[in-house]
Amino acid sequence: MIRILHVLSGMERAGTETLLMNLYRHIDRSKIQFDFAVSATNKAAYDDEIIAMGGRIFHYPRYRGKNHFAYKKWWNEFLTKHNEYQIVHGHIGSTAAIYLNIAKKHGRYTIAHSHSTYGKPDAQQILYRIYSYPTRFIADYFLGCSMPALECRYGKKVAHNGNKAQILHNAIDAEKFRYNPEARKKIQNELSIRENTFVVGTVSRLTPQKNPYFTLDIIKQLSKKIPHFKFLWVGTGELEDDIKRIVKESKLTDRVIFTGSVPNANEMYQAMDVFIFPSLWEGLGNVAIEAQAAGLPTLCSIEVPREAKATDLANFLPLDSAETWCDELLNLESLIKSKEYTRKDTFEEIIKAKYDISAVAEWLEKFYLVYDNPHRNGRR
Repeated sequence: MIRILHVLSGMERAGTETLLMNLYRHIDRSKIQFDFAVSATNKAAYDDEIIAMGGRIFHYPRYRGKNHFAYKKWWNEFLTKHNEYQIVHGHIGSTAAIYLNIAKKHGRYTIAHSHSTYGKPDAQQILYRIYSYPTRFIADYFLGCSMPALECRYGKKVAHNGNKAQILHNAIDAEKFRYNPEARKKIQNELSIRENTFVVGTVSRLTPQKNPYFTLDIIKQLSKKIPHFKFLWVGTGELEDDIKRIVKESKLTDRVIFTGSVPNANEMYQAMDVFIFPSLWEGLGNVAIEAQAAGLPTLCSIEVPREAKATDLANFLPLDSAETWCDELLNLESLIKSKEYTRKDTFEEIIKAKYDISAVAEWLEKFYLVYDNPHRNGRR
């Protein structure tokens, strides 16, 4: 058995972390074991499951600039002590040029993994780009959830180099998300959603990237036009308190259901009729794949990569007007209420689009087994 060290901020229920847990659950753990280096000091949502599956969690200091040398010292001491890690798989892009460079000096094989594109070029994003830029000259191999994610972080020259870069689909357990009428009834009963209610929803962090204020505009407009309408908001984030305040002030409390972060997000999709995803930027957008796997018409912003269109249920809309989104939702409501409508089973389509976790886990397993051997490909 070989051990892979994944570097993240913390194992909470978010896109990258959920992907890793899906891979962890499906990879052959008699051959491959995942361990995690995280900067979070608090206990995270997936920590107990990681420990139960034989994984280990290490806490490195969060990089703050002024602790540059202490940060480097931690990584040097850690890699000196832990010779069992021949592969370091980095998911934190901002400091990848530091910790992956140290790992290389210790003779480890290094992977830089891009899970997103760059957002609005504000001061924080500019600093991120400056810090992360050298990574393209350091890592041995590059993975990305989509071609835009690879190109944005590592440049087109790296992204299109078939010997050094690969798209690793943000795969899901397709069977787990398959439409289930019984699960729909169960969740709607638990959330006190009446049978004839039109349920629009999203599963995303309440953070600027996910464009929650635009989502609020859609909710406001839709609530004026559909008497029986609920919005199911699954997730949490730094904007949660402000979003809830606006919902309350707008007298929309009876329209919006906030679930917070939940372990059964797959069941939440069952309770929805339509899924919206108006992100300002995305590397891919796992939740759009999950929504389609649940048979939901899925409205994405045009900022979401087209690779997220795993089925014909996904459509892309501009972010210039919430009214455009509202009109499309009204059209979908009419369609769903018609006698001809049947919720689609997309299981085979998801597999055909290569978004099922089993195949992706198998590919990654083979990849690790090849590159764990330090004497392969001229490495010493």
